[in-house]
Amino acid sequence: MIKIGMRNIKTAISVFLCLLFFEAVNRGNALFACIAAVICVQNTIVDSVKIGMSRIIGTMLGGLSAALVLYIINSFFDDRILIFIIPLGIIFLIQICVSINMKQAVAICCVVYLVVVISKNHEEGYMLYTFNRVLDTSIGIIIALLVNKYVEVPKKLKTNFKDVPAEQEEIKKETEKEEEI
Repeated sequence: MIKIGMRNIKTAISVFLCLLFFEAVNRGNALFACIAAVICVQNTIVDSVKIGMSRIIGTMLGGLSAALVLYIINSFFDDRILIFIIPLGIIFLIQICVSINMKQAVAICCVVYLVVVISKNHEEGYMLYTFNRVLDTSIGIIIALLVNKYVEVPKKLKTNFKDVPAEQEEIKKETEKEEEI
């Protein structure tokens, strides 16, 4: 029998709530919020808060760095130089996250940076696009934190789940007895 754990359920609920929230406020595509929610649900609320806060900081750092790079490129250079600038930005961002003791923020920081810098879909301007990606990602992180804090296994299910291994152990013992006979 397949066992579905609470982290799995909380992750799915977080993604559902991201999708529902974005639909309710007519925000558009919930992709970045959903990705952030999947990344941020952890085994405990303490871990989720710790990682969630570092990821919000990483999201802002990646977004601000991307906006700065795009400003400099759009003001002084041709877009083709981005193939050299993007990897240098990744090195810079990883080093910053490590030096401020936020290794958990490296992945989300780099993802937001890459999404903003590489995406050519800046119809509303790259500053507003950057703000929206940071906001979307932060919404996903906050939803994941709230779900992880407030969603619990109902007591009845906890009791049932605790009994399942005991029942399986009894069945195993009975099977072993039958095999001996």
